[in-house]
Amino acid sequence: FPFVLPNLLACFWCFLGYMLVRYNVPETLPEAKRQDFVISQAIFSSPSTTTLASLNSKTDEEEQQSPSKSTNEQAQEEGEQPATIRSLWSRPSTRQHLLAYWVYSFLVITIDEVFPLYCISKDSGLGVQEHRIGNLLSTTGLCYVFIQYFLLTNLVESFGFYKSLRIGALLSIPVACLVPLSLWTNSDAMVGQLTWSTVIYLSVVYATIRVFSSVAFSTLTMTTNRTVPNHHRATMNGLSMMGGSIAKACGPAFGGLFFSWSVGTLTPPLGAWL
Repeated sequence: FPFVLPNLLACFWCFLGYMLVRYNVPETLPEAKRQDFVISQAIFSSPSTTTLASLNSKTDEEEQQSPSKSTNEQAQEEGEQPATIRSLWSRPSTRQHLLAYWVYSFLVITIDEVFPLYCISKDSGLGVQEHRIGNLLSTTGLCYVFIQYFLLTNLVESFGFYKSLRIGALLSIPVACLVPLSLWTNSDAMVGQLTWSTVIYLSVVYATIRVFSSVAFSTLTMTTNRTVPNHHRATMNGLSMMGGSIAKACGPAFGGLFFSWSVGTLTPPLGAWL
């Protein structure tokens, strides 16, 4: 049972994260709008069928009865309306942020799927065993833990949200094209082994991808939340997570099929570069 311990550790960290959020993160929803959570209602109740048309419908008579309302007051009243998928999608800024989040989720999970395949592949990759990949990812994790928090906070404070987002996007996914250079650093290694230069090189490259991916995801989440009123954020984040989950479900299938096709079709090691 080689995967029992990692899953137990993952459960522990998830539970610890839940407890920290439960007792230390304040609720942003106004007290008057809070509801008690009942798991049976969450599972079996049907979603609201309220549509944007019904929420925004106003008769001419109603408009004539309140001609003195200012633009700010009208905007405030519109902001108090419940959020729906249609109303969120009708916001150009929210729609663009959600699409960026979903596409980026697809790309990141695809790289996470392809990287171990590249390490295992004997024709177009490093041809190492699984435990070597685990050691490599452990080294990558150490680099990631040490620099992720400080890099994110410093970037946002120095450049703001959107410049930090551009930096994160530029130095994450495109950096994956440097991974195949490890074939050159590992050219003198024994079959199935990794040289120290290859371990260090791949750890730095993959940690860079993961760190700046985290920067991009964090800034995307923060900027997306700023595109909607406070009381719409829960619905918006639910929509964001739903689309991101679909993208992450499609990423591994696409990455595995694409890597298999490129390795089987192109002359090694060109498949790894593609």
